[in-house]
Amino acid sequence: MNKRVVATTCVAAAAAGVLTWAGPAVAAEQTFRDAHDDVGHGVDLESVKVVNERNVRLVLRHEDLVRSFESGAGITAWMDTDPDSAGPEFAITGGLFEGTDYTLVRTDGWRLRHDARVDCSYEMHLDYGVDRTRIRMARACLDKPGEVRVAVSVGGQRKDGKHVRDWLGSPRELTAWVSRS
Repeated sequence: MNKRVVATTCVAAAAAGVLTWAGPAVAAEQTFRDAHDDVGHGVDLESVKVVNERNVRLVLRHEDLVRSFESGAGITAWMDTDPDSAGPEFAITGGLFEGTDYTLVRTDGWRLRHDARVDCSYEMHLDYGVDRTRIRMARACLDKPGEVRVAVSVGGQRKDGKHVRDWLGSPRELTAWVSRS
């Protein structure tokens, strides 16, 4: 047998073994797009990626996210984790400007329960350089859901004082379910 054929066969066999051992590399994630320039404000949503793996993560892309508190920019991301119960069970809400805070709470449908703060591991990071908000929540925060869907609302105050709001899709519209891999 030719040395080149033997080497090629060995490399192919090794690669097949690694692929078989590693298992599937498909992440349980889906990206949902929003119409551009809905509100003409720094929080305008372009897309939301939902990842349902070891943690539940949301990655929001904005158009021109603003650092200044004068934007009045804020977010509420609603998480529906129980297909047998109507509406979302959790929401993370907070500001989208520098120095702001955020919190994860339980909900009664679409009503935030500020008296029911969830005490667990979660975080939100704002990256103004690339207009991105990243949210990570431990699965235990959301009662370890097998699948999750979200609705996202962002808003802020324009220079003329008018408050604007941008929903991913239509108001209170939940995305498709994203199952855990």
